[in-house]
Amino acid sequence: MIGLAFPPLVESNFGSFYPSTAVLAGFLQSHGISTWQCDLNEEFAEFLLQPEQLEPMAAGRVAGVPVDSYTASAARWALRVPEELVDASGRHLFGAGTHTGRIVEALAVPFRIDPDAQMLRRPAVDAAQSGIFGSFYQSWGSATELPEELSLIGISVPMGPQLVPALLLARRLKAQRPHVRVVLGGPALSLMVPAELDALLVDHPEVDAVVRFDGEFPLLSLARLAEAGAWEPERVPGVSCILADGTPHAKDPAPGPNLNMLPCPVFPLDAMARLQDPVLGVTQARGCYWGKCDYCDFVELYDGSPPFRGRHPDKFVDELEHLVREHGTRRFSFVTESIPPAFARRMSKLLIERGLDITWSSFVMVDRRFDRELLELMAASGCEFLVVGMETTITRVLELVHKSADREENLRFLQEAHDAGMRLVVNLIPDLPSTTYQEALQALEDVEGLAHCLQSVSVFPFEATRSSRVGRDPEAFGLVVTESQDGNWQSQYALNHLPNTDPAMTPQQRAEVHQRYFAFADKINSADSGSSTESGLPGMSDPVRIPVEDLDVYRDADRLHCVNLRTKERITLPPAAQDRLTPWLDGRPFTLGELTTAHGERVAELLVANLLRAGLLQRRTATRDEAVTHG
Repeated sequence: MIGLAFPPLVESNFGSFYPSTAVLAGFLQSHGISTWQCDLNEEFAEFLLQPEQLEPMAAGRVAGVPVDSYTASAARWALRVPEELVDASGRHLFGAGTHTGRIVEALAVPFRIDPDAQMLRRPAVDAAQSGIFGSFYQSWGSATELPEELSLIGISVPMGPQLVPALLLARRLKAQRPHVRVVLGGPALSLMVPAELDALLVDHPEVDAVVRFDGEFPLLSLARLAEAGAWEPERVPGVSCILADGTPHAKDPAPGPNLNMLPCPVFPLDAMARLQDPVLGVTQARGCYWGKCDYCDFVELYDGSPPFRGRHPDKFVDELEHLVREHGTRRFSFVTESIPPAFARRMSKLLIERGLDITWSSFVMVDRRFDRELLELMAASGCEFLVVGMETTITRVLELVHKSADREENLRFLQEAHDAGMRLVVNLIPDLPSTTYQEALQALEDVEGLAHCLQSVSVFPFEATRSSRVGRDPEAFGLVVTESQDGNWQSQYALNHLPNTDPAMTPQQRAEVHQRYFAFADKINSADSGSSTESGLPGMSDPVRIPVEDLDVYRDADRLHCVNLRTKERITLPPAAQDRLTPWLDGRPFTLGELTTAHGERVAELLVANLLRAGLLQRRTATRDEAVTHG
C-alpha cells in the first residue's frame, strides 16, 4: 500500500480537496497498487479552530497577530460562533470564496512559512519543529493509526509554504514508521535549482527521494521498488536521491503520461464526507496553450514532456459524469493554466447535450476567440465564474511580456463576458516590468470603468521569479538585479524570488499604486457583503441595523471597536457614541427617526453617516410588524 499526503499550508484550498493525491491514487490503483490518502491541509484548518489555538490569537499573544489585527478579530469571531464553521456532524462549512472561508484563511496566514534557502536548512527546520506545525503533527500522529501495510508515503508539495511542513511531516512519519519510504514531489520541488535540491536531501535524510515534474511514472516505479524491498531510486527517471556513498544524484525525467489515458482520480470518501460543498479539481491540461508570458514560471513544470498537453473534451466530460455519480458533487474547478477556446466550445456543447447539471470554473486568458457567442455557450453549460489573468490594460506592457491581448481586447472581453451572464474574478498586476506610475493609474481607471462587470478582484504586486524568462534575463525587461530582500512574496516561494528593482516607479509611487489597487479590490470584493457603503442617509422611518453577526466588537481602554468580518471595515466608538448605540448592538432594527428623537438630529445623522461609511450598517425593508411599530 502507498500513502499519499497533502500537507499544510495552502489556506486557499480549505474546504475543498486538492486533486494531486486523488490523481496519483487513481493512477496507482489502475496498476494494482492500493492507496491511502490524507489531507493534512484540511486537518490543519480544523486544528486551527480549536479553542487552544484561537484563544492566543484572539488575545494578541501570537507573533505577528496584534490584538487589533483582522486575524485576531477572526479568532474572536470563531470562538463566539464555532457552529458557523463546523456543524454538529463535523462537516466543514468553510470553503474558498465564502465568507467563512476567508475567515479561516485569515487564521492561517500568520503561520505561513515562505522559505528561502536558509529556512530549508536543518537548523531552521529544527526551530520550526517547536512551532504550530510541530504541535499539529504531534496531535495528528497521536490520533492517527497509519495502515500497517504502508511501504511508501508520497507527500504532494505544489506550493512553497508547504515545504517546511512537508519536511516536518517526513520526520513525523519516519519516527512512527522508520522503514516506510518517504518521497516528496510537486511543483515546489520541480522549481528548485539542482544545488538547492541536493542541499535539501543532504540536510533531511528522512526524505528518501524527490520526484520532479510529472509524478505518475516515477511514483509507480518507486512504489514497486519499495514493495519489493529493493530500494534503488537512482534508477528511476525524474528522481533525485542520495546514493549509498552520500553523493546527491538526479536522473533526468522521462516523458510524462498521456493525459487522455489517465484513469479517473480517486477522491477518498471519508475526506469528502467532511466537506459541506466541496469543489472538485479536474485536470484539463498540463502546461499552457499560449505559453509565452515572460513572467510565468508554471510553463517550466513539465521538463521532459511537451510544453502543453491537453485533454480531449469527450474524455473530460466522461470524467465529470463519473465524479457526479461517485460523489454527488456538482461543483468543479478545472485545473489548467488557461482553458483553450476550442476546448471550451466543444466541452460546453457536450455538457449541454448530455444534460449534465453542474457548475464549473476555470482560469482563462483574454483571447479574441472567446467571443460573445462562446461566452454565452459557456455560461449556458454551467460556468459559475472565470478567473481572468488580465494583469493590466497597458498595451505597451502587455506586448513587452508577450501577453496575448491588448487594451481594447481586454476591455472587450470583460464587457462581453458580463453581458453573457458570466461572473468574473480578475487578477491584476499593478506593476508589471517597466510600468510607469501614470500607466498603472491609467490601467486602474480602465478597470474601474468596468467595475460593474467584476465579481471580485485579486491584486498581485509583481515579483520576478528566477525560473521565468523575466528572471533569466531581467535587464531585457528594465529590471535591475539587487541583493536579497526581505518580503512575503505573492509567489509563495521565496526560494524562487529574484531580488530586483524596477526604476520605472519610485518606491513611493509603487506603494501608492499598490494601495490604490488594493483599495479598489476591497471595494469590489465587499460589494455583496450585505452592508451598505452608500453615502445617502436613510429616510427617517427606514429601518437599518448593525450586522452584529458579522462583527467583532471589543474594548480597548474606554473605546469600543467594531470590525466587520465581511468587509474588513472597522470603526472606533468613543464613550459618547457607545452609549448612544449600545441599545442596537444586539442587531435589532432601528431608524434614523428613533436616534433623532433620543439624541437630536445632528448627532443622529453623524452616527448613521459614519456607520454607513464604514460598512457597518445594513439597510433593510421593514416587515409589516416593524412598519406598524415605527409608524
